[in-house]
Amino acid sequence: MIKTKLLIFIVPVLCSFFGCSGGDKENKEISDNQAFHLEIVDSIRVDYLGDLEITDIHQETGEIIGFNFKTNDLVIFDQTGKIIEQFSRGGDRPNPINSMVSLGFYQGDKLLVANNNGKLAVFKKNGEHIEDIPLPFQIQYFNWSQRKKIYSLSDSLLLGQLAKIKNIEGYEEYYLNFIDLKTGNLTPVLSIPDISKYSSGDHYGPLYPYITKFDNFLYMTLSNEPSLHIYELEGSDLNYLETVAFGNADFVEVIPSTDPDSFDFDRNYGHMDAGDVQGFFDVGNWLVAYYRNGINAVNYSADISEDPILNRKKNPCFLAVFDQNHKLLRRGVEVPLNVASIQGTMPDGKLLAKKNKMLFDKEEDFEIYYLMELVPN
Repeated sequence: MIKTKLLIFIVPVLCSFFGCSGGDKENKEISDNQAFHLEIVDSIRVDYLGDLEITDIHQETGEIIGFNFKTNDLVIFDQTGKIIEQFSRGGDRPNPINSMVSLGFYQGDKLLVANNNGKLAVFKKNGEHIEDIPLPFQIQYFNWSQRKKIYSLSDSLLLGQLAKIKNIEGYEEYYLNFIDLKTGNLTPVLSIPDISKYSSGDHYGPLYPYITKFDNFLYMTLSNEPSLHIYELEGSDLNYLETVAFGNADFVEVIPSTDPDSFDFDRNYGHMDAGDVQGFFDVGNWLVAYYRNGINAVNYSADISEDPILNRKKNPCFLAVFDQNHKLLRRGVEVPLNVASIQGTMPDGKLLAKKNKMLFDKEEDFEIYYLMELVPN
């Protein structure tokens, strides 16, 4: 069943660099009756020399946007790997496509681009500039994410996140907004629920939220919190419904501070590796959260941070599986060793994952993406 899918925030963090793998340690600790595994069922080869990050997948045509953040190359390819469009609008040229806050499909085959220190603009799929969307300020937002964050709800209303300035004194910068295309006004509609530790008043480091919208439900996960926060969208109202936890004792919690200035980054990220939630996807019959448990201070060593292969083995990635009624069915579903990162979901519910190039000595002049299915045991 094809659904409207909005992938608003994601952070690649270390999993996209180190890759994800792991054993069945968590599965043995779960008493669930239903078990799952991931199968690589196909692959997509794209004849492009460079490193492409997927920013959006068209949920009708299956076309995929890849962007090279080093060269500003934009590549659109289909499910066979055929390149449909390839161009670059970087540099000092007018209406550039670079340093994106958001890049994705818009109103069919158009592209909607929000540039850091720039504007919100619409382009044809071949890169031809169509128009700018007026806003009451110039976008100024540090882009830690590599995904589409702004989506069309109607001819006059967008849903997404834009910031006038980056606020490092709290978590307000990550709130979701309705964007009125007639007036340019932004209306905040999402805040962190009271049940979250991020609402406690203490500081837990970077928030790195991942927000998705499937049908009328909106889901939020926060970096160092293995919980699914669920909301329902009714017109221009967003109502909090519930929070479902999916972590266990293995998930490494950040050591908080009373304020951002006193947060100890070295203690949290130099002497241990905190757990992190990196994505949330609809795979058809199920919903899945994508996460790592991290490595506590007792088991952490300098070798782990210096050796990406060792890091991958010590700090694997897993999926937590939910049914469509948000009941947790399973956690600790192993992500295959040769997967670097899960990049998105295809229209048929298959997960699109990037190949882990670090496992192969031979340098390739093409990009490989895997298609994975979640399969009940």
